[in-house]
Amino acid sequence: MTGVARKEEINLLTRLDRIPVTRSTILIMALLALTWVIEAFDIGIVGQTVLVLKKLWNLTPGDVGLLGTSSTLGIVIGVYFAGRLIDKFGRKKVLVYGVAWFAFFTGIGALIPNLYWVVIMRFIAGLGEGAVFPIPYLLISEFVGAKWRGTVVSWQNAILCAAYVLPSIVGAWALSQFPLDVAWRIPFIAGGLPILYVIVLALCLPESPRWLLQQGRIDEVRKLVNRLEDEAGLEHDENLINPGILRSLQNQQTEKKQVGVASIFKQPYLSRSLVSWGLYTGSMICWYAMLVYAPTIFATRGFAMENAILFTGAMMVIGGIGEVAIGYLSDVYGRKPVYFIYSILAAVGMVMLAQFSSLAGLIIGGFIAAFFGFGTLPSAKIYIAEQYPTHLRGVGTGVGEAVARLLGGVLAAYYIPFILNAGGVKAVFWFVAAAFIVFVIPLMIWGQETARRSVEETGSTLSGEQIKAQFSIEDAKL
Repeated sequence: MTGVARKEEINLLTRLDRIPVTRSTILIMALLALTWVIEAFDIGIVGQTVLVLKKLWNLTPGDVGLLGTSSTLGIVIGVYFAGRLIDKFGRKKVLVYGVAWFAFFTGIGALIPNLYWVVIMRFIAGLGEGAVFPIPYLLISEFVGAKWRGTVVSWQNAILCAAYVLPSIVGAWALSQFPLDVAWRIPFIAGGLPILYVIVLALCLPESPRWLLQQGRIDEVRKLVNRLEDEAGLEHDENLINPGILRSLQNQQTEKKQVGVASIFKQPYLSRSLVSWGLYTGSMICWYAMLVYAPTIFATRGFAMENAILFTGAMMVIGGIGEVAIGYLSDVYGRKPVYFIYSILAAVGMVMLAQFSSLAGLIIGGFIAAFFGFGTLPSAKIYIAEQYPTHLRGVGTGVGEAVARLLGGVLAAYYIPFILNAGGVKAVFWFVAAAFIVFVIPLMIWGQETARRSVEETGSTLSGEQIKAQFSIEDAKL
């Protein structure tokens, strides 16, 4: 890349980072939010499927664990391999194909006659879900400026979290209208219908400007930035340079560009990865414990089957409110202190669920656990994306999703039925509470603060102090 082209790239990134939320940004957010709603419905059907089929087919704890983790195992594998595809072929293309994939195989699941074929179809659908999962917040991190990044991701994730109430509503309605052998199939049929949405994504969703710059497609980015600036009422300042972005990209020029999975296991990305993946793992343990087993757990506490499903759905809505709050708070006060407070209070809510037996106590504890526990999700997700440069962001977020979902959504979720059998409901909630405490400690000791900084800065191999060092633009190697 020539010096002139490099200077224009830095200018475009600087201008992109200052643009507030515009009409086009809202359209992008809406498209990504609807994608997450569709995926949330697809993933969320597992909770009532476990509840109904456990009774209908007399499932053992091993069967329940297998069914509860089948789609998650597919997600882990899908998201791991999708990271390379996302960086190579673009965010948009992988998103479109991923949605088509999981919608198709979810619809087929309604025709399945026995447990093991249901497990297989959920696993295959999970491959597509895994490919899709990291892309919305990855795209947001690459479209939205540093001032609003955490808030926007949190609003998006709040919609995702609240969307998990939809399978609860559909599942409860199906249980009230149909015999069990038909009722569990209704959510699968509904989950297959959004395959038509891929047409809308293909036509309306733009590609990430930062990925386009990596491919040398500067003209496309220039047109996009100019359009966004026009919407925001900003002038096209072709001399505007953010010193932090300049220093970060200047540093990338002097380093050997590393690509592939192996590069995220080298410093400084190794320590960043371990810290950020740990945060997400703690959130995933909470998420899957509640999503998959909360209806079953609350049913053992005396809730009717339909009420157990609906209460779980209500927790999702409360969690969505917590997610909106953490986005704003983390943008204003920083990712680290806000995440720490959320983790501690989430653990408190889980302990309340473990120790309280009254209906009022369960509701209060459930809502506290949901608000702060589910509320950690968007901050954990965006924190992963903020650790890597653009050429590694897909791989880093993909592997991070895979690790967190493997540990939290497969291993932990698989053994929860055994913990439930051995130690009862209390043991499950104490386990989740401990996970929040254990995984937030490394953040406070080794994690970098990423709030109000561009992703070029947070993903640089330079420390924040080095980036802040004063230098002359004339001395920069453009």
